[in-house]
Amino acid sequence: MALAQRKLQRIGNSTGVLLSAEIMADAGFQRDSSVVVHAEHGRVTLTLLDTEVDRLCQLAESVIADHPTALRRLAE
Repeated sequence: MALAQRKLQRIGNSTGVLLSAEIMADAGFQRDSSVVVHAEHGRVTLTLLDTEVDRLCQLAESVIADHPTALRRLAE
C-alpha cells in the first residue's frame, strides 16, 4: 500500500493532486482511467469506475426518464 502526502495544485481553472506511478499502480489506475470521485467529511476517495455498473446505471436513468408515470403508479 502506497502512502504519500501531496499538495493540492492549480490545474487550469481547477484544483488537482498529482499521483505517483506507485500510487497509480497500487490503486489499479492507468492514465485516462475513469474514476468515481466521492467527497465527504474532509476526505476524497477515488474508485476505479466499473464500466458494467456505470452502463446499468445509465440504462436505469434512461428508463426512469422515459417512463416516470408508469414507475410512479407501480410504486403506489
